[in-house]
Amino acid sequence: MNEKNDKEIIEVKEVEAERINNNETSRPRFKAIRLSPLFLIGILIYVITAFWGLFICFAIVKEIFGPIIAFLGLIFFPFILALAPWYAALANHDFYPLLIVYGGALLGTLCFKIAMRSTFNR
Repeated sequence: MNEKNDKEIIEVKEVEAERINNNETSRPRFKAIRLSPLFLIGILIYVITAFWGLFICFAIVKEIFGPIIAFLGLIFFPFILALAPWYAALANHDFYPLLIVYGGALLGTLCFKIAMRSTFNR
């Protein structure tokens, strides 16, 4: 009778394990995360300052090299646009483009860091 009970226990455990496996595979593998609103604010800061900085840097390059070279630089030589805020700061003492491009990146990153800490420390 002891062997019969052992077989029944094993069968019950196998059935239970199969039921648990089926339930786990039907559910999503990742638990839901309640995101902080700072994620959205960080994304908005990145997008707005990226496009704003792109237009400002394109205007700087267009002023220096002309519209054709600025358009070609936009497509083939984007490093020219990355250097444009530095040129404006050093040559014209205009720190506005540098503040928009790199300040926006820092502010967006700060929002993401705060959002990550507040979301995953709960």
